[in-house]
Amino acid sequence: LIRLPLAATFNLPSGKRGWGCVPTNLHPPLSPLFRGESQKFEISKHQAIDPPFPPFAKRELRGVIGLKLYWGKVLFLLIILFLGCGIRDAYCGLSKSEIQNLSSTQTGEPKSNISRDEAIKLFTDANEKYLQAAKNIAARNNQEAEIKLKEAVSQYETILTDGFEHGQIFYNLGNTYYRMGELGMAILNYRKAQRLIPRNADLNANLRLAKNSTEDKELPNEIPLVIRRMFFWFFLLSVNELIVAAVSLYVVLMTLVFFLIILKYGWFKRFVIGFAVGVFIAVVSVGIKIYREQGVNHGVITTTKCQVRYGPGEEYEPKFEIHDGAECLIEGERDDWYNVYVYVGVKQDTESKTGAEEKVSKEVRKGWLQKKDVGVI
Repeated sequence: LIRLPLAATFNLPSGKRGWGCVPTNLHPPLSPLFRGESQKFEISKHQAIDPPFPPFAKRELRGVIGLKLYWGKVLFLLIILFLGCGIRDAYCGLSKSEIQNLSSTQTGEPKSNISRDEAIKLFTDANEKYLQAAKNIAARNNQEAEIKLKEAVSQYETILTDGFEHGQIFYNLGNTYYRMGELGMAILNYRKAQRLIPRNADLNANLRLAKNSTEDKELPNEIPLVIRRMFFWFFLLSVNELIVAAVSLYVVLMTLVFFLIILKYGWFKRFVIGFAVGVFIAVVSVGIKIYREQGVNHGVITTTKCQVRYGPGEEYEPKFEIHDGAECLIEGERDDWYNVYVYVGVKQDTESKTGAEEKVSKEVRKGWLQKKDVGVI
């Protein structure tokens, strides 16, 4: 028993539904499968018979479907191409070379006095001196090791001063300062390297090691792990990589909009809307990243110890003492002084029934520091 949702052309009582037989002379004709046979079906006067597609209509339909499939394949290839380019460029980081030569239009300073080849040679020599110093330290030849480390520092800083910047240079310079026992300069260069190569596991491990060696223990102010996992791209990509990713996604979005005009699929429209939301998130991430790194100044204490004062001058009374390696947020400046927030626990003496104890203050400390005591990240 086959149930066919067809309507006959002969008259039936108004609004009546029932079972009947299909004559073979109905117009338009039925499919050859049912012609000449008596088939049972449900009759409704509100139903209509759609005539089968004529040959030319079938060819036209196949042509339209084939055209849409063709453009769909082209779209897929273009998306893969753009995403591939974006991922490749983002992986390369700041440049395709080991060292980036900053032009005068980027820095506002004269171009480098040394060539790229000379910078690479200096970088190689500095690395060699650092390795020699490490061997001397292992052999307890500290005097010779100190000489080699100072020479390596001088060469690394020469490269950076002449306008060549790369995260690996800052990282190696931080390692050299750490070997010399200068925790503040080590943390300062680790932080600079972290902005350029944020996914370097060795860098992050050395930074934690240096932070744990400082005298002033900072209060826990790390971003929760859940947030870091949810917005992983923000913490794993540098500013340059985020910009490359955002531009690549925008180009793909414009391509999707172009094909949406041609294909006009409902599901494809929803996909484009979702992709547009992703582009918006990428652009917002770029803005927040730039603000965090350039709109807000962070600093590191680079002297053995210094006094945080109530005002910008030696005549102001000291508020508390801070030591090498402590980090701060620079809110403003006046003459030779920085107005800073210092997120550290300051040791204070308190008395209890059992005697004197030390407790760690959890409040944020604010004051003024001399510029010569602070290295700006």
